[in-house]
Amino acid sequence: MEVVCEKGVLTFDGRVVEVFGFGRQDFPVRLHVERLEEVQVNQGGRFSGPFVCFKARGMKIDGMATFSEEEAGRPEVAALVAAVQAAAPNLKT
Repeated sequence: MEVVCEKGVLTFDGRVVEVFGFGRQDFPVRLHVERLEEVQVNQGGRFSGPFVCFKARGMKIDGMATFSEEEAGRPEVAALVAAVQAAAPNLKT
């Protein structure tokens, strides 16, 4: 799965979620679903735009993707996030 946005690209192959761009200029962030502990989805508000944050055990850097409101409403964004959540066995509830 791949979602191309104005600020970056999210990919998910069923095991690894990758976050390219989104303010991380020099490197992508790769996270294996076995290491994921939390997936935060935020619709944004007065002081921030919509975003999704993937947090993995033992990693100092989170995979964070920010979206425009239009991008956040796209079904492929929701599908990718849902697929990651479904594949990650160790998410905190």
